[in-house]
Amino acid sequence: MSDVILYSGNAFSVADGKGRFVLPLEMRKLVTQASGGQNRLCLSIHFGNGCATGFGLSHKQYLFEEVEKLERQAYEAGRDFDADVERENRLGTIEDVNFDDGGRFFLHPDIKEEAGITDAIFFYGVGRYFQIWKPEAVVESAGRPVLIRNKVKRWIEARAAGAVK
Repeated sequence: MSDVILYSGNAFSVADGKGRFVLPLEMRKLVTQASGGQNRLCLSIHFGNGCATGFGLSHKQYLFEEVEKLERQAYEAGRDFDADVERENRLGTIEDVNFDDGGRFFLHPDIKEEAGITDAIFFYGVGRYFQIWKPEAVVESAGRPVLIRNKVKRWIEARAAGAVK
């Protein structure tokens, strides 16, 4: 079995009175494991679909090593490759935040704004990282599985009806 941390599953979180969200328990355990036992969450923006992303420190190291690998491959193939720009794109947008033992954390304001997030988020585990979506954006995203879009749509409707905080 590999040492790679893989996130799966999904959950919702509504900001508390202080504006904090709660990292789902299973994802929280994996983030802590991936961060060497620290309650340290790395956040960034997914440039392909506009949601936020979350992961532990080990994935940050993976991203760095991936750039080194791409640089080596480009060198061996005689291709130009700007490793500095690639590191800026992959690592320069990451914000590290702490979370408490209950999983509460503040979503960095820049990331929140870029992802269009206000007071509710949808966590979506997709492998080496998890996505953090504004719920309405998931429903509008034709690229997401129908099952997930319908689940989020039902949650939004239940929340509007007062059945969910």
